[in-house]
Amino acid sequence: MHTQTEIEAVVFDTPSGNVRGFVTATFPIKGKSKRIAHATLLVDEPPSLYIEVPKTAPLDCLDAMAEGLKAFTAKVRELCPVSADQEA
Repeated sequence: MHTQTEIEAVVFDTPSGNVRGFVTATFPIKGKSKRIAHATLLVDEPPSLYIEVPKTAPLDCLDAMAEGLKAFTAKVRELCPVSADQEA
């Protein structure tokens, strides 16, 4: 089974308070798009992360879901250099 994670990233031109934007990853399961991860990009702080892996999923989807989470992580690191600097 081939499934594709969709990653949506929005970065505001002008931050709204201390929020610069967000990144959301969704994954198709049983014909519905389920959110599996969300990051709120903050000004001068690491992002606020929320991971929501479905409690039930077909076994053949797990590898694709893991790859989707890796792609989500890469996008958050790309948009939030403060987070990448703190990991080093």
